[in-house]
This record gives sequence, C-alpha cells and structure tokens, in this order.
Amino acid sequence: MTKGLKDRVGLEVKLNDEDRLEFGRGVVSDGESIRKMSDLKVVVADESLDLSDQPAYFMYRNVHKPKDGKILRKNAQRFDLTVIPANKLGKEFIKTSGHYHPVKPATTIEYPELYYVLSGQATYLMQKHEQDGSISDVIISRVRPGEAIIMPLGYGHVTINELDKPLVMANWVEANFKSEYGDFELKRGATYYLMADGTVRKNPRYKKVAKVRTLKAAPRALNDLKKVPVYKFVESIKKIELIAKPELHLNDFKLTELFS
Repeated sequence: MTKGLKDRVGLEVKLNDEDRLEFGRGVVSDGESIRKMSDLKVVVADESLDLSDQPAYFMYRNVHKPKDGKILRKNAQRFDLTVIPANKLGKEFIKTSGHYHPVKPATTIEYPELYYVLSGQATYLMQKHEQDGSISDVIISRVRPGEAIIMPLGYGHVTINELDKPLVMANWVEANFKSEYGDFELKRGATYYLMADGTVRKNPRYKKVAKVRTLKAAPRALNDLKKVPVYKFVESIKKIELIAKPELHLNDFKLTELFS
C-alpha cells in the first residue's frame, strides 16, 4: 500500500511498499541513489559487524518541477528527499553516515542545511568540531512530521531512525553543496551511538567530548512558513535565503534562534 506525501511535500510524491519514493507527472529529479548497509560499516560501533549489501536508505537529489528550475538555479538552492527504512545496525538504530558541511567560497562560514520531516521521526545528533580536535557541543533533537530543523553553523550531524517505521525527510541545501565526512569515517561515527535498547554509548575514539544535551528544534527564521508544504518554500524562496547565503543571516543561526 502506497502512502501519499503530497500534503506535506507540496509535490506528487508517494512512498511505496518497498520504502522507495514514486514521483507523479511533472516532478523530476537526478534519480535515486542507494546507500547500502555495508557502506555504513565504517561508522558503526561494532567493528566486527558483518553488514549486507541490502539498501540502508534511499536519496533523491534535486527534486523539483521543471518550471521552478530557473528560480532554483538563480538562488542556488536544491531540494532533496531521503527515505530511511526501519532497521538496525547490529545493536544500533539505523542511521546515515553523518557529515560536516563545506565552507562557502570567499567566506569563513560553513553552509547550513534545512531538514523537514514528512513521515516517521528523525533524530538528529549534531556535534561541533573545534580546531584542536575536541567536540565542544553535542545536541540531540527529535523532529516529528510537519516540523523543521536547521543545522547550526559549524556542526556535523547524523540522522537516526529510532522508530519501527520508515523515516521520510526533505532538505533544502545550497545547490553545489557536497558533504564532508571527516571524523565520521575516521572515528567510526559520531561522538555517541544511539543503541536500540535506549542507551546512549560514548564513542571511545573521541577523546575530548561535551556531554549530550537534548533540545527542541524551533527555527524562528521559518515561523512564516510553518503551515507551508516544504517544497512550496520555493514560492517564498527569499525566506530561505539563509541556506545559500548564511553570511547575510548570522543572527538566525544563534542557537537561541534555532532551538527552544
């Protein structure tokens, strides 16, 4: 049985029985990319875990209506969709590889990223990496359907599906954005592992790490868009200018503006 996502996406999109997305007429993308379970071997807690080549999650880049292509290119914005089916990585909840964000050319500021949950629940673990290798802040935020989160500047992050149903999420990002994996691959994942028994286990490969704190995502910059389907942000694209031009909106990235 397929699940329609149009009300929250603002596009003809359905989740099928195989936890993959189907697009209706008038919706295009760069195609489907698959991250395999075996691709995640370098970021799991259990080094001896034997992971198969079955799909771990599905990514759909540059999803849009052709008529919106010009305004998206002009504003350097890209809209993506991701599905993370319910699963486990040994004793951990299923998760993404995790990544940091590149610095915007001609600035010293890293690109941000905006996520919006369409179905299921997303648990985001964010960590702030300092030049001396320490992690000065670790935030966990659980985001429900119809809610958004903006990644704070300077934080890497991993997305975790803690529920027994698929997580479907959208994200807005700068059009030429490319993830940087850094510590996530070098140190076998994030600073903490979220285990399926409900415990949070510290990753011993990180030596100087802040304690985890849990915050509620509440990005004030998106207050005017709360009732707008996430793809429809394209119709008010100046209101998400902060994604492509963070240097012009630094106040919006204060933690007090992103979380409550």
